[in-house]
Amino acid sequence: MNAFIRLRDDIRRFVLSREMLFLKIWSALVAFVGLMCIRANFGHNKHVSQLWVSIIIAIICAFFPIQGVSLVLTIVLLIDLVSLSPMVAVVALGMVVVGYLVCAYFRSKVTSNMVTVPICYSFGAPYVMSLGAGLMSNINELTSVICGSVIAFYLHVIKDNTTAIVDETSDVSVFSLIQEQMLQNRLFWFFIIAMVAMFLVVYMLRQASINMSWMIANAAGVAVEFIIMLAGYLLASQKGAIPGLILGNIIVFAVGFILNYFVLDLDYSRIEKVQFEDDDYYYYVTAVPKIRIAEEDKEVKKI
Repeated sequence: MNAFIRLRDDIRRFVLSREMLFLKIWSALVAFVGLMCIRANFGHNKHVSQLWVSIIIAIICAFFPIQGVSLVLTIVLLIDLVSLSPMVAVVALGMVVVGYLVCAYFRSKVTSNMVTVPICYSFGAPYVMSLGAGLMSNINELTSVICGSVIAFYLHVIKDNTTAIVDETSDVSVFSLIQEQMLQNRLFWFFIIAMVAMFLVVYMLRQASINMSWMIANAAGVAVEFIIMLAGYLLASQKGAIPGLILGNIIVFAVGFILNYFVLDLDYSRIEKVQFEDDDYYYYVTAVPKIRIAEEDKEVKKI
């Protein structure tokens, strides 16, 4: 066990000593993965879909904060959607603008969730962002998760109906797709409910005064989301999507375990109960010590 703790502390110190470098690498990586997702799922604009263009944009995004990266990805996506259909791009822009306004009203700071949720959705694991936001953020970030989930499902619908959209003889419109395949689609509402339920369960349990609260929140959040989505797939007669759901939840649980390993370092085996008082109150405090490994003293002898 001590070896894993030492490894974690060494990784932490290494990352913190080169924090700016890792932030740039992270921004560039998110940008490149997002651009590859746009290229793989859409790729209607030949100019922004070229690999060398994506590499240049990712390098430029390395000098942007993650919020700036999300803005760049949004612009690239809109340019690509314009090549598919101007109306599709206008509706997507409207969703993004409304999402930012809603996030601003509810004081959500991590608006990049509106971009990262669709990216994770393209990999079949959008619940990673709901879990991560529930563990790491406050309740205000629920709005950004919901907005990102709506945008992700909209892009999924557009991708599945690309052939009908570009067919001039087809009477399919963007608004009919939204009406029939989103608002009247049970799976869409099950998806939104699963994202919200997972966030709330994780958020409430990780703040509860129980041992191993983060791990319990992780397991409970994944279980609740899995049950809701499983019911949705069964009611929608999409049993073929269940194996992908199982694989995605395994990934989500692994991400939650990694976050617990690197972020939280509490030793529940040494919990202490502390009691003290002042003129007005008695205080009963449960103190959970952090895991600390004594630094090894290295003695260098010169011969």
